[in-house]
Amino acid sequence: MKILLVDECYPLNTRNVKILSSLGRLYPESEIHVITWDRAGDFDANCVVDNRWNWHLYMRSARYGNKLQKLFGLFGYRSFCKNEVRSINPDVIIASHWNNLLMLPRLDYDKQMLIYENLDAPTGPFFIRYILRCIECSYMSNALTIHASRFYTAIYPKKYRQLVLENKPVFNTVPIDYSPQSPLRIAYLGNIRYIDILKNLADAVKGDGRFCLSYHGGGPDYENLSEYVAGISNISLTGPYKYEDIEQLYRNADVIWAAYPNRDFNVQYAISNKFHESLAYAIPSIYADKTRLGEYVVAHSLGCQVNPYSVEDIRSLLITLSSNKEQLLQIHKSLRTQIKEETSWDDDFSALKTEIDAFFSC
Repeated sequence: MKILLVDECYPLNTRNVKILSSLGRLYPESEIHVITWDRAGDFDANCVVDNRWNWHLYMRSARYGNKLQKLFGLFGYRSFCKNEVRSINPDVIIASHWNNLLMLPRLDYDKQMLIYENLDAPTGPFFIRYILRCIECSYMSNALTIHASRFYTAIYPKKYRQLVLENKPVFNTVPIDYSPQSPLRIAYLGNIRYIDILKNLADAVKGDGRFCLSYHGGGPDYENLSEYVAGISNISLTGPYKYEDIEQLYRNADVIWAAYPNRDFNVQYAISNKFHESLAYAIPSIYADKTRLGEYVVAHSLGCQVNPYSVEDIRSLLITLSSNKEQLLQIHKSLRTQIKEETSWDDDFSALKTEIDAFFSC
């Protein structure tokens, strides 16, 4: 069996690495290919994640965060993808994100299984969303869609084949012994983006000895944020980290910041990786209000929600948590209970294997 993943960034995100690794384990005789766009020239043949994977890289510079460079490069990348897909002639094609559906040539849906990996629902003004949704659904009629969030199922017609495969940790984790400290240790882990909201968080705690804030990660806005918090004694940036090191980062935190811009349509339905990590380690997190995830964690006492655009609201919540450690301990207890009811990555992935096996048994 030939399996192909079509993405548009390098290195691959951890979710796609897990998907390919799981497929390689379940189908050891398979031939795995990856088509992606090395926008920053980072590819090193000696440092690939899995040397069983066959890499097909489009090499054109397009700096991350520069939408114009990416737009111009997309035309060449689309031609590259179509030629490579025809050459590989895969049995299973995974299009990661809706825009990679547009990179594919015409497929033989009787012989080739298309899997649409819905990482982010199309967003933007209503009219733009409507057009993109029509394009997306035209592909979904011939595809198996795997949603990265349980909340996405509410916005797609049930007539399409759909599964939920959230980005849960694949390694064994145990809840961390939790005792919130003073000053309250607040941590952000991930790509440094949505700079205005990260600045709001900094403004809410700067110079206040009741809080210690750490940003862990790199990204397009790293330098901007670094300059913004320079000289603030209770705020630090540690830079990029390895995924296998996140347990220690969680051990050094009392609260995780996981609030993203809730004015974005996708964010209103997405589920953060931090939610699953927070469950795994039983560390309370803060999410954006007016989102399905924010509503869910509050309803189940699994976290807090806040208006990420309001420095005053952020500060008020953090002061409450700092002065009321019992609230954090109760959330920790609820997280430890909830994790026992959650399925694992392997549990959820077995449903995808069932679908693949059924397609090729016909």
